[in-house]
Amino acid sequence: MLKTKYITSDDYFSYFGENLAKFFDENDNPSDAMNAFLLRIENRMEAFINARCFKNIGACWRVFTDFQKEHYKRALLEQAYYVVHNGDLSVDSGYDPMKGEVSSVNSIQSRVLSQNAINELKTCGIWNRKITADSDLSIFYWG
Repeated sequence: MLKTKYITSDDYFSYFGENLAKFFDENDNPSDAMNAFLLRIENRMEAFINARCFKNIGACWRVFTDFQKEHYKRALLEQAYYVVHNGDLSVDSGYDPMKGEVSSVNSIQSRVLSQNAINELKTCGIWNRKITADSDLSIFYWG
């Protein structure tokens, strides 16, 4: 059985009041499909933050305050909601049916994360695109 790190389908239900299971086809183990989806949300958010915000969530989580942990979880839940209701936008989803053309990489990247998720990341202090002394990459600049 897959195990998520930060959020669960119960968290999703408590936060949004809708059962995540209704969005997945029935199979032998529907909880695995939901957990796989939530784990993918967690992994993609973590990769985005590690790459773009110069933070290591695995290291930060251990020293986060309860306030920061709560808002990071909310960011993950908001992103899960966004993907469930709008589809998964990734860097290879470049066709814009409204315009009938391939969208630019910048346009796609601006829509990958939910604005509500970004607001939660800003609230907990993760959304910072500057390399700081506590960034993992700081050894290259202040080493």
